[in-house]
Amino acid sequence: QQSEFAADITAVNTGRASREYQDAAAFFDRTFITEGMSLLLTQVAQRLAGKGGEPVVQLQTAFGGGKTHTLLAVYHLATRKTALSELAGIPALIDRAGLMDVPRARVAVLDGNAHAPGQVWKRGKQTIKTLWGELAWQLGGAEAFALLKDADLSGTVPGKGRPA
Repeated sequence: QQSEFAADITAVNTGRASREYQDAAAFFDRTFITEGMSLLLTQVAQRLAGKGGEPVVQLQTAFGGGKTHTLLAVYHLATRKTALSELAGIPALIDRAGLMDVPRARVAVLDGNAHAPGQVWKRGKQTIKTLWGELAWQLGGAEAFALLKDADLSGTVPGKGRPA
């Protein structure tokens, strides 16, 4: 029973999580923003606002070190459906980062524990066979997927064999 209260970014992304994880305001109300989380959220906010921030960040913590919780914080900051002012701890963080606002972003969640090799995704009538196909679908739907549909169907890397 404890596992149904565990943080699960895939459940949040698909709308199947409990309220305290699904709802951004409820999530931040229950979240203590650690120094590490604050640094990462600042970097993400700056990057989304076009004011610096690292394009790639590797989270390095031991098991139980808060990686999933931190990823959920980033997810909610980037995809929020509520105003920044309603997210506990975030207005001060944004202010310290020297930002007035943080644009929302499209986010894709590729959970290595939720999908087995060779398993396909079904998106309506579309079957998706590769991680890059799923990434494209999550970020831009059928239109984005169409750009690399042939690579997805053949299981080849997008752009492979194409002139630069």
